Amino acid sequence: MEQVKNEQSADVVILGGGMSGLALACQIANYNEQHPDESKTAVVVEPRSNYQRDKTWCFWQHQPTPFDRAITHQWHRWQVCANGRTHTSEYSQVPYVRVDSGHYYHIAQQQLAKSESVSLITGNSASKILVCDKQIGVQCEALKITAEFAYDTRPKNIPGNTLLQHFVGWEITTDYDAFDPNIVTLMDFQVTQANDIHFFYILPFDKRHALVETTHFSKTLLTEDAYAEELSDYLSGSLGLASWHIQNQEQGVIPMPQKSASLTRREHFNVVPFGLHSDTPRPSTGYCYPHAQSQALEHVLNLFANKPPKAARNFFVRWLDQIFISFLEHHPEQAASTFFTLFEQVPTQVLIRFLGDNAKPFDYLKVIMAMPKIPFVREAVRSVSNP
Repeated sequence: MEQVKNEQSADVVILGGGMSGLALACQIANYNEQHPDESKTAVVVEPRSNYQRDKTWCFWQHQPTPFDRAITHQWHRWQVCANGRTHTSEYSQVPYVRVDSGHYYHIAQQQLAKSESVSLITGNSASKILVCDKQIGVQCEALKITAEFAYDTRPKNIPGNTLLQHFVGWEITTDYDAFDPNIVTLMDFQVTQANDIHFFYILPFDKRHALVETTHFSKTLLTEDAYAEELSDYLSGSLGLASWHIQNQEQGVIPMPQKSASLTRREHFNVVPFGLHSDTPRPSTGYCYPHAQSQALEHVLNLFANKPPKAARNFFVRWLDQIFISFLEHHPEQAASTFFTLFEQVPTQVLIRFLGDNAKPFDYLKVIMAMPKIPFVREAVRSVSNP
């Protein structure tokens, strides 16, 4: 961590040193190391004074990432449960992996500490940003930074009436064997209440250790006590656990907008939104980690080539997401059967390519054919009528 000065200047300032901001910073440092004649200086501004493990990121790993040392577990089997049925999928070639955020932060800090061009400043947050044509001024609590370009990964206010994926997870241990460490429960659907879609997620680390999450797709959040009650009831009722020990807790809110943020219509050409509240996550799934890694690399390549940033997804994929999210909003009672059908009818390798933003043209057709036809045609018409 660099010694804080009252004033600093850099070519690039990154607002927020979370998963996305650190991925971007490390890509810049790596590019500078490989191309010293083109080197750009960068400063990351992060409100946290210290990094601690606070999140679990999971994804199907189609290709290596710069932070693979942070992967602690992997699985080749996963299941979805709905309406008294369970479907299990298995794929040996592409694992479902778990990234430990504590390891991730440590790897990033180590890399940036070695860099002579990219610095990480913790314990500071941007309180004011002034944008001119060719310069950006970032005012922090005890620091002012000027730069030519900024990537903004800070949390944003979520517009009202936006569908949200919100969850609370308990990492628990038991005194006896309670979990199958070879299979992940991606979705165990519960009875839908009103406009709420509810399921549980189980990530087993070994026979006596797992992360269990209660997850909702809805437009309103629950109270802390309500999430806790759901988890307790599920552990004791559905899983039949007599007792457990909570080791860690994590929670999150992921926006699922019908129309994701557009990089082409951003307010300032030299300020690029990036991360959870930009177009980085897949709105229909909430998956963010692999997209952040690939998008960070693409942003850096465009930065050094003096090219404008590209959207994470093309119009067709964004349109499909819009239709699917509209379907979830208007037909929450069909969510469980629809997700179950996707995993049951779509070939496993096709579905995980689709979920991981690696789909081939024919993959989209197979996914579309597994959807309920009449409701989706209606939502497609609705999307055209309300562009």
